[in-house]
Amino acid sequence: MTGTAVPSQRPAAPAVRRAREATLRLTHPVEARISPDGRTVAVTAAGPLRTELVLSAVPEAFHDAPGTPEPGSPRDSAGAPEPVGPRDVSVDRHSPRWLPDSRTLLHIAEAADAGHPELAALDTRTGAVRTVATAPGAVEELLVSDDGTRALLLCAEDGAERDGMNLGLPVRLGPAPAPERFTADSGRRSVWTVELADGTVRAAGPAGLTVWNVAWRGGATAVATVSEEPLPAGYYDARLAELDLSAGTARTLHSPDGQLAAPVLSADGRLAAVCEGISIVSGRPLLVDLGSGTVRTLEDVEDATWLQFDDRAAPGTLWHAGWDGTGSLVGRAGARLWSGEATLSGAGFQPALSLDASGRLAATVLDAPGRPAEAVVTRTDGPGAWHWTPVTSLNHGAGHTPTRTTATTWSSDDGRQVRGLLLRAAGPARGEPQPLAVLVHGGPAWLWSSMYAPGDVLGLAPALAEAGYLVLLPNPRGSSGAGREHARAVVGDVGGGDLEDVLSGVRHLVAEGLADPDRVAVLGHSYGGHLAALAAARTDVFAAAVVVSAPTDWLSFTHTSNIGGGYDRTYRIGSPRDPMEWCRRSAVFAQGGSGTPTLIVHGAEDRVTPVGQAHELYRSLLRAGRAPAELLVYPGEGHEFTDPAHLLDAVTRVGEWLDTHLGGATPAPPSTAAAQGPASPGPNPRAASPAVPEDDFPRSTSGTATPSASGTSDPLPGTSEERR
Repeated sequence: MTGTAVPSQRPAAPAVRRAREATLRLTHPVEARISPDGRTVAVTAAGPLRTELVLSAVPEAFHDAPGTPEPGSPRDSAGAPEPVGPRDVSVDRHSPRWLPDSRTLLHIAEAADAGHPELAALDTRTGAVRTVATAPGAVEELLVSDDGTRALLLCAEDGAERDGMNLGLPVRLGPAPAPERFTADSGRRSVWTVELADGTVRAAGPAGLTVWNVAWRGGATAVATVSEEPLPAGYYDARLAELDLSAGTARTLHSPDGQLAAPVLSADGRLAAVCEGISIVSGRPLLVDLGSGTVRTLEDVEDATWLQFDDRAAPGTLWHAGWDGTGSLVGRAGARLWSGEATLSGAGFQPALSLDASGRLAATVLDAPGRPAEAVVTRTDGPGAWHWTPVTSLNHGAGHTPTRTTATTWSSDDGRQVRGLLLRAAGPARGEPQPLAVLVHGGPAWLWSSMYAPGDVLGLAPALAEAGYLVLLPNPRGSSGAGREHARAVVGDVGGGDLEDVLSGVRHLVAEGLADPDRVAVLGHSYGGHLAALAAARTDVFAAAVVVSAPTDWLSFTHTSNIGGGYDRTYRIGSPRDPMEWCRRSAVFAQGGSGTPTLIVHGAEDRVTPVGQAHELYRSLLRAGRAPAELLVYPGEGHEFTDPAHLLDAVTRVGEWLDTHLGGATPAPPSTAAAQGPASPGPNPRAASPAVPEDDFPRSTSGTATPSASGTSDPLPGTSEERR
């Protein structure tokens, strides 16, 4: 509470910086793709120095009968061919896609000097790479035809705007123009086909439309989410369409109540499916008959983020993956096969799988508290099904952060059950209440999920926990993971019930004797920063606030943000017919509290929440004069920070702000392994990474997690289909 004397403890800022430095040294597997024959997993690994392709052999134990390698091919200890990565690692490589031969790996190669990316093919037996074609823009999706003869590229042209999930910086295929020119049809995303035999690239349209997501199996038919508007605001009005790639035309299939993502096609091209949700989509699958135009909602599946037709089963049978509370799940035909307190992820930062041709093996990236993310594989049926086995050890030697993660729930004022996560330093429980840091995620249709090092809000959660703070990661109404109603409950009520959900979480921890009511801080990024700014202005609950990359004035936001006019319409924040509603919901006009010391952090090049939003909030706080305020603007940064030096500087200043206004904390003893970071600066793409023990990852078991001092949960919970 503002003005309240707080106990003096050791400064925590150095520990915050030290812990954040350790997580910056990690290598992040972005997606894992298993080969059609189920013998190799290709991983996009984003390391401290570059993004590379890592190839790992699937253990022979996963195969009923070990395959016979071709004569002269390299072998691993089990006798299977050992994959070989690209010899030249001077360029960033990502988006691996296997050809049906299980030997050739298509991918995108991007040189450090920018320019147009290339579609490249890697021979995983020899390590040789050949350039197939030069892409006509920044590649946002790469698809391969079922017969392996063609590829489809979804490309954004130079200058195309990107939303917050893509850093909020425009596409740059060369130097920024002077002047930068804006027109009504500039910055589109469109699809292109590539003949793999000769590299011929052809525009496939559709003319006059922007494509946001696309599904294709080969041939002239694709399904996509499309809109007339090329800015990211148009995504919020996108509809599902059938594309004729030969004619460059589109036929509308479905106009949603919300937003669409993750479209897929059946092998025969008769059926399509797509997830319908809100904003950052996790939602219910829609099944679309392309012949009749019939659209059916699969009501028994919630929070799906990835779909795939099971072409060996009855027509319309779908695999799905998605969120489940603060964890993830996998299902098929509406039945839940696996769920656990861990995060499965793919290229879109949401749960996704990759299946081999038989559908009996699956690969993904699995991230869990106490264990950094690694690529994993599992059988999907029979003995040992849904027991995740790591096939990479990208972060071997990183050690375990000295924090504990536990799931928590509480009741909001209106009785709504709210879920979240608690992070705290490992070791014996402290008898006295701790200083509390409440971190609010963006979206709002995002969530805090069980991970080794949650990344939102500058990646501060594990760093603050290690520095001695009790950290609450709430998933208030508007968040994903708790079903359609919970995600949509914020529509027309932004800054209302969702803020009460956050405040009730603070009251719950204070009542439990865990949090010191005089030493509570709120920190938020993007929409979470909006809630943090509102809380600081309306209440006296918090002794300090940190607002990162946040919308603070919805009236100016709708006219200046690249998602303005789409995002605010989706959440019914205001409209041109009622502009005062934009003002009533804005932090720059919020009143009620006596003043909370507020630190504002923003990127100068952010086009999702333009930097003017930060200046408006800062000037409004200065004029009010009720509490200290400070603004930090970092050059070259967008909606998310990418420069490690800027990130560490911001993290250090946040730590110092909390030291000043909360009186410090008692950091945990430094973790030697975590401080040293990985044994190498990044993955070695020339050889498969050694696997780590299977027992280090969640299994499909019943039971309750018991957090240990190392930050692990043994066993981490999973739920089998039989139990459900």
